[in-house]
Amino acid sequence: MEGSTMSADHPLNQMRQEQPGMLINEWDRINKDNPEHALAIINDPDLDFPVLYMLRDQLDTRSEALESRPRIALSQIRNILHGADLGMDQMASFANQHHQVVEAMHWMLSTGWKNIMSTDYTQVIDQTAINFLHTYHENWLKEMVDLVFYRYKNKSQRHYLISAMWETANPLCLVYVANYLLSDQLVESNYARRMLHFIPEVKHANDNASAFLAFETWYEENAHYLVYTGETNDAVPGGRPYRIHYSAKYLGKYVSPRKGEPLQALMSNEKENYYGLVRLPMRQQINLSTYSCRLRKEQPKIWRSWIGLNLNEQLQSIRMPVHGRYER
Repeated sequence: MEGSTMSADHPLNQMRQEQPGMLINEWDRINKDNPEHALAIINDPDLDFPVLYMLRDQLDTRSEALESRPRIALSQIRNILHGADLGMDQMASFANQHHQVVEAMHWMLSTGWKNIMSTDYTQVIDQTAINFLHTYHENWLKEMVDLVFYRYKNKSQRHYLISAMWETANPLCLVYVANYLLSDQLVESNYARRMLHFIPEVKHANDNASAFLAFETWYEENAHYLVYTGETNDAVPGGRPYRIHYSAKYLGKYVSPRKGEPLQALMSNEKENYYGLVRLPMRQQINLSTYSCRLRKEQPKIWRSWIGLNLNEQLQSIRMPVHGRYER
């Protein structure tokens, strides 16, 4: 995951990696000998979140000696695991609190995502990632995809992460998943293929490299016309998280992936064909929208004339070698 900032230089980070069973005793020793130095270690920007998590019962979230980042992170842990209140600073402005919470959550995730320490720890990372993406609307979609693949590879909990990833209704997540088709680790590339199986061109490709090229072609043609369905192939066998809005593709109108409605207004002469296309059999919807999309891209002047025809005339035209194309 890009942006991961684990630091092995911090003494407690190093101890957690080499002798995790000794971490609490070592910090207790430091705290007994020099409490001021012990807190300075916790406040150190190079500290990794897993260390703070392991020391959570040794630290007091109300301590004024703790800086905002570890204090908010500790509150987040207790809020998730015990339903405790976050205990935000009532004197701080909303904007400042927001910035501090976002900064703390980003630190928790960037230094802590690549660890599977316990069920409780996994729950903390999951809920923080979901909050970061959906409550604070931070741009963390690629990292969420990376986290899903890390969990899958390590046979760990990922259901809630996958649901949160799809629930963004952002088709870019498909791009980040498709990048794993080129992974040199078969477990990752095969999982990417499985997640994208709802795309026929990907499903039927001969190998993962071919599947990646097929995805690129498919995405270039359909990205602006994808609608989130609410299905996930993690929970529903054969689930299809996105569908193509064929009427929008037919007219070249971008759609809202979440609402499934065109973002661009329909001119009066477009409405009849737009709604008429929906009533056609699916095969004809696919043929007309695909033909229209490609003609619009390759021969826009001819397309403007063709799109003004009624649907029956358009269907007839694509059954013949008009404009150098045949019906598929």
